[in-house]
Amino acid sequence: MTDSAQKDDPVCTEGAAAMVLSTRELESTEGRMRWADTLDSTYCEMDVDWPDENDQFAAELTVRPFGELTVSVVHADPHTVVRTPEMIRSDPNDDFLLCLITRGSATLQQHSRTALLEQGAFGILDSAAPFVVDGRTEFEQVVLRAPRQLLISRLSAEVMDEVSGLGISGQSGMGGLVSRFLVDIASTDARLSVGSSASVAASAVDLLTAALTEQAPPLTATKRVHHDDLRSVQQAMARYLHDPDHTTAEIGVELGMSLRYIHKLFSLAGATPRTWLYQLRLDRAREQLLDTDSTVAEISDRVGFRDVSHFSRAFRKRFGASPAHFREQYGSSRSTLVNRRLANETETDR
Repeated sequence: MTDSAQKDDPVCTEGAAAMVLSTRELESTEGRMRWADTLDSTYCEMDVDWPDENDQFAAELTVRPFGELTVSVVHADPHTVVRTPEMIRSDPNDDFLLCLITRGSATLQQHSRTALLEQGAFGILDSAAPFVVDGRTEFEQVVLRAPRQLLISRLSAEVMDEVSGLGISGQSGMGGLVSRFLVDIASTDARLSVGSSASVAASAVDLLTAALTEQAPPLTATKRVHHDDLRSVQQAMARYLHDPDHTTAEIGVELGMSLRYIHKLFSLAGATPRTWLYQLRLDRAREQLLDTDSTVAEISDRVGFRDVSHFSRAFRKRFGASPAHFREQYGSSRSTLVNRRLANETETDR
């Protein structure tokens, strides 16, 4: 057991849930202090308040990585966490936090919205904006931490602003699917390979994107035009993914859009053409590592990297493993089947 969870703590990189902190055997004051420090290092800088400073406080936190996501489970007595503008200035963390209540109840507040969560309901919080989470009872929650770019590349910063602080039912519809899926992966004891964890994360993001899209208000006519134009630009960029020399300006000429307008479209979505394309290249590379037998160098060239060493460094930074190690861990069973098939074919030829 460790006293606090650092965001890059190696204890959280091996595919199994790690107990980060339990205050149950700590003296009350020490337990509160360590709990507050652990929440800061696991999520973002926050103040913590308790209903009664003199009562014993019991809480446990476990953390597990899934690809780019981090999933944690909190069991705790009533307490409140607050993130203020001052904390945002001192801690520029801008990840999104999904809070899903599986037992008890809690209230989320952000962007002048308040949501009461219970019975599997969840809400999204933007750590780049002030928020309050008030655990009114003894509660249990699953917290999913997602990098900002991962969500706004799919939904846009504007949509995320619209859905942050809203409560989403975990009893039906897409919200129900998201709730059950997150509870399942938070409670699994299976040790997953790097590739399998990344696949779980991709599925979680796809489900969450669909659930949040249902909550977003309808687009105005102008926003719809911007949305459609952005998708046209992104589709064109994807067509030229293999060509590192094909510029955004050339895309603009092809589509009849100015370079300034294209940058505006991405800015409204909370990104830039360069960062979006960079993420797409790495996502496509991951898919090809898992779905093809192409070499790392071939995949690097196919997704538009000029240098395979640069590709390998970027891939490791994004997915936590080199391309070769990523494929080895995920594809071991697949390779075994392929080798058996080849062996059988050779035996038949004889």
